[in-house]
Amino acid sequence: MSDPSSKTDRILAFVGLGLTVALILLFFRSDAFFDWAFERHQNTASWLVRPLLILPLCYSAWRRTAAGVSFSLLAILSSMFWFPAPPEARPDVVAFLEMERAVLRGGWTTSNILGLIAVLSYGVAIVTAFWLRSWRVGFAVALAGAAIKIAWSLAASPDAGQAVVPYGVGGAIVLALAIFLLRRRMR
Repeated sequence: MSDPSSKTDRILAFVGLGLTVALILLFFRSDAFFDWAFERHQNTASWLVRPLLILPLCYSAWRRTAAGVSFSLLAILSSMFWFPAPPEARPDVVAFLEMERAVLRGGWTTSNILGLIAVLSYGVAIVTAFWLRSWRVGFAVALAGAAIKIAWSLAASPDAGQAVVPYGVGGAIVLALAIFLLRRRMR
């Protein structure tokens, strides 16, 4: 007989995955939604929240709840438009997001395919590491992901890429503190 919570977890994981796929399709198939989301993403509160949402992703993987992983991914992707568009956006944020918009609208170039592979590999690696209960590997993956995001941002947008740096570094510091506190509590 199967565990009912396990069946519920699988069902909820598929619901979260379905919502994530629907969001991605809407994002790339609707110019109006794409533009609306990027207008709101100029609010740096979304930049602050995104790295913090790695915490529930890691925790869900550690607890081996596929639904938690699925809905954490949905939260990470949707967080770009949780906050209202700022009355006046920072010029470096606007410039950086214009570069990102151009990249995302650039089609299936080799560079974009490699970028997609990198993002998917990061997601699989961090979830796998914490699912296998390796906080050291998970933390290393998270640090590598933050470093690669920062390096890519600076390379892709030399004038505005520095806007990403405090959020990448801050997210890594918060994750390090969370892991340290949880490890300490588990002892």
